[in-house]
Amino acid sequence: MKDISYLTDGYQAKIDDINRFGAPLNFVFITDPHNRMNEHSVKHNCVPGLTEYEYAVDTVRSIQYILDRCPGIGMVVNGGDMGNDYHRDPKVIRQTQKEYMDALYELSVPVHSCVGNHDNALGACTDRGCDNREYVILPDEMHKLCMKYNPTENNYYYIDVENTDYRFVFLDVSDGDYRQDKNGQYQGWMYAVSDKQVKWFRNEALNTDRNIIVFCHGPVCNDGIYGSENYPVGIKPYYDLINGPSIHHAMKSAPNVVCHIAGHVHYDNMLYDSGILTVTTQSACAWAWCPSCPERKIGTITEAAFDVFSIKGDVVKITRFGAGYDRMGALPKLKNK
Repeated sequence: MKDISYLTDGYQAKIDDINRFGAPLNFVFITDPHNRMNEHSVKHNCVPGLTEYEYAVDTVRSIQYILDRCPGIGMVVNGGDMGNDYHRDPKVIRQTQKEYMDALYELSVPVHSCVGNHDNALGACTDRGCDNREYVILPDEMHKLCMKYNPTENNYYYIDVENTDYRFVFLDVSDGDYRQDKNGQYQGWMYAVSDKQVKWFRNEALNTDRNIIVFCHGPVCNDGIYGSENYPVGIKPYYDLINGPSIHHAMKSAPNVVCHIAGHVHYDNMLYDSGILTVTTQSACAWAWCPSCPERKIGTITEAAFDVFSIKGDVVKITRFGAGYDRMGALPKLKNK
């Protein structure tokens, strides 16, 4: 097994900080690993100047080092975009996703997942003009892949975290229209929540007296969010989430939604939206997506990028392992501070 001490040797000081903080609620958030995409890019010369690549499973394995030394961490949250959907072989695409999820499931705590916009594998193959029936990962297959700890049959769900007054809600942004056209083809890129999911979110997920944290692959609203596109020069927020305004309105209207955590934009954002702390994080995939991203170097600790969130009262401590920086935030809407 590969020696990952080049990652874990730099973790101890961060681990000590987490343990000293002594928060009653701690979890790992890791997102956008795009497992084996960099390997594919290097081998096929897809990106000029890219000559090194990482494996997402190495970063995941390093998380166990933290779990073994931070007994207060109760779960890992997978933010989505798991594998390399740009590969031309649909079997390989599935292998890259399964490899990543298998690594997560080897960790000693439960893993909860948000489905990302790359995860159904429809976008790149449709852009190339391929028969996307060979590629599509339909919701039932997705459920088997990454919903091991999901108590429902949907790919969106919530859990009430034991020994806390928190509810965690996990959304699915590949919850679009999977109908086929006259040629049997599915729609391409999908970044949507369905009307059914919106109704569930309003009537069931938010129906609690607990404080709520909403996890989604991407921000439900792009206002104030900085993201990277056409890297490394062109920089702008990503396209909007279909039905995102309905989710966003419901979040703002609820008195107990205190935090919203996302990936997708491959950039660290932190803002307050109607009293809700909104956080986005760097991609686990080892690219500096735009000039203001932290430098990533394969074979060093900056190959990794993920966070431990520690919540104590109305304080949120966000500890970065790998490339980037620690952050602190507050939960203004928290009940019973």
